[in-house]
Amino acid sequence: MDFDSVMTKLSRFNSEIESEANDNIDERVFRRGSLKREAADKCIELLQALERNYDCILQHARPSDDVAPDDVLPETKHSQLMPSASSYNHVLHTLAHSGKGQRVAAEASATLDRMLDRCRKYLEMAKDLSLPLPPPEPTIITFNSVIHAIAKSGAGSSGYLAEEVFSKMEDWHSQCRVQNESDQNRSFYKGVAPDPRTLAVVLDAWANRDGVKGFAPERAESILNMAINRRRAYVKSVRGEDSDSSYLESEVESDSFIDYDDDIIEEEYVDEELATGEEVIQQSAEADLEVKEEATDNTEKEYLQPKESCEPFLRPNTVAFNTCINTWATCGRGRMAAVRTQELLSQMEAISESGELDLPDTDDTDGDIDSDESSFVDHSLRPNARSYSMVMKAWANVAKMERWSSEDAAEQCEDILNRMELRGASDVSVRPNLVAYVTTITAWSRTKAAHAPSRAEHILNRMIDLYYDGNDVELPSLEGDVEHAKHDAPFNAVITAYARSSDPNAAERAFAVLERLEVSPIAPTVFTYNAVMDVCAKHGDPERALQTLEKMQALSVTPDSTSYDTILNAFARHDKSGSADRAWELLRQWEEDRAAGENDTFIPSQVGYSAVINGFAKASGTEYGGMSTVKKAKEVYDRLIEQKKRGVIYGESDPVANSCFLNCCANIYGTRAERKEALILAIKAFEEMKKNPSLHGEPGQFTFGTMMKACSKLSADAAERNRLLESLFQQSCNRGLLSKSTLGQFLRHTPDEFSTKVILQMGGSKREIPPEWHRNVPGKHKPTPAERDRY
Repeated sequence: MDFDSVMTKLSRFNSEIESEANDNIDERVFRRGSLKREAADKCIELLQALERNYDCILQHARPSDDVAPDDVLPETKHSQLMPSASSYNHVLHTLAHSGKGQRVAAEASATLDRMLDRCRKYLEMAKDLSLPLPPPEPTIITFNSVIHAIAKSGAGSSGYLAEEVFSKMEDWHSQCRVQNESDQNRSFYKGVAPDPRTLAVVLDAWANRDGVKGFAPERAESILNMAINRRRAYVKSVRGEDSDSSYLESEVESDSFIDYDDDIIEEEYVDEELATGEEVIQQSAEADLEVKEEATDNTEKEYLQPKESCEPFLRPNTVAFNTCINTWATCGRGRMAAVRTQELLSQMEAISESGELDLPDTDDTDGDIDSDESSFVDHSLRPNARSYSMVMKAWANVAKMERWSSEDAAEQCEDILNRMELRGASDVSVRPNLVAYVTTITAWSRTKAAHAPSRAEHILNRMIDLYYDGNDVELPSLEGDVEHAKHDAPFNAVITAYARSSDPNAAERAFAVLERLEVSPIAPTVFTYNAVMDVCAKHGDPERALQTLEKMQALSVTPDSTSYDTILNAFARHDKSGSADRAWELLRQWEEDRAAGENDTFIPSQVGYSAVINGFAKASGTEYGGMSTVKKAKEVYDRLIEQKKRGVIYGESDPVANSCFLNCCANIYGTRAERKEALILAIKAFEEMKKNPSLHGEPGQFTFGTMMKACSKLSADAAERNRLLESLFQQSCNRGLLSKSTLGQFLRHTPDEFSTKVILQMGGSKREIPPEWHRNVPGKHKPTPAERDRY
């Protein structure tokens, strides 16, 4: 078996693991990651062995007295064994699937550098000697695979590294052209120019940086606009039109289209049209065959050069625009980001309609750009359904962030949907898909408008009229798949809108939507029933939610953990006396049925236990609550910890259940002795959490705020209260968890002179809270000047 065959298998192995179903993901994720990394390491080892063998061949083909004895390589018996372009491409493909981090990005970049260095050294040596076949040059697949691996790594520097690779690609192309013009008898390499996919993956590298969004949207848009300007200048020169001379002069002075703007640099990823593993393997093999044929052909080659003064440059395609739009849509900047996505969409529409980036008398294949695999690239430049869907997603995020003033955001989503429906009548590429309808309905469900649910249901009705005909469903998913699309999703989104509504008839309307779905050719799913049960929970009808659970089981729809958690929450949040006890009774019954093998669908979760404890927290401050309720909450909490110790409940622990129990203690109204007992239970639970966060969860901002509430309400006297609150304040500051709620509790329940002294002793002041005190608090919960001025 040859080297490339083994590397092909390793490359395919990584692709198969990547697409494997995520069964038991918690247990298998580490193993899969290790296997993918091991496959990449094996591929790199094989490539390095091929490189060493070729170095031996090359060294003995040009004997030299300049080589030190220690540097002389042994002669090889494998005179035809050398790396091919496929060898490098397989390595890059396995790296792209081997994991995340700076190491992956650096290895991909280093692989390309080794390849280019060998080519350049060969060109130097070939001036005076007759040498073996040249080492392979990077193909368009190679360059794009390097940038793709860098983009998938998510490294903080991935954007910069991707731009460097783009620059190296242009430099190599220019060097090959100069070499071939000066000595056509030694035209070993031709270089490749960037294609639209190259631009798209550079933009993707900026979009895909893990946790370092910063100025990525601005940078991605800046790169896209520079590409548009270069393409526009080139097209004008071909047409014989006057170009922007100042722009062309700046391009001549620049080594690359990458131009760092000091004014810009301050510091849901679109993987469209990127070659799959099988495509990379097939394309690499075909490219290798072409390169080897050219290397053995000593005939004079023609290198087509443009007659115009401006260099040819790629035309940005739909993928590039979509990547840039997605970078803005997912950056978390709310309304400003949504406006930018809409402006980019309008820019794409205008360029598409004007044809200003199209060469005269050519089709969309952009054949003027020298690319040995250009036939594999989608060169189209016009908005598609994905383009519109991502703009709608940005406006839906605005609706989520601005709940009290988001009606216009929902209207923006609906306007875009209307445009898609209008254009989709004549252009299937912009026809609305399930994502478009669900996004618009969800945007309405996130608003506080009284008519939001009815608007959401109106959109559902319109969708049914357009795309549902009897037993035929024509509405595709995002990827155009009709058969496997989740056609219940729009119905579920409308039901969710009613769950968030204050309409007293919301539950009846939600059940009406469910009934329509049940009699349609689209079967309700567990998500549908979960949404209906959530409506019951939020509108005070837990018994009807339980009946819905029983109904879905009778219809052979298997409940999931959310189903059971929703029922527990429905009872726990109900105001009726004994509702929390009913939730605890159900939870124990389901546990017993599971242990007896009578209910294998129920899986205990932290969410369910937290809901029950929260139910007791609501009841502990009422006339039917008291210390007995706190003890029941303690029983539930202890049961949760026991289940986690036994491994019945797995996954990362969160602090919600602990905070609910602390709140249960804080809410109690009772005798002095009962308040003291509740305070002791709260302190013990808080200290246990700090000692063993793997079981209880890591203390968070809400933990400290709730604990302060307990101490301020349950302390026996002012001295005890001040001592406890001072300790909690100091701990929250040291952990960077001082939220405005925690600060408010401290200032409100301690004397002004005392709180000022504590804050000053720690190095702050009421007017100047050090940033490190709230470094781990989300922005909206950080202490503000207004909060400090209240006390």
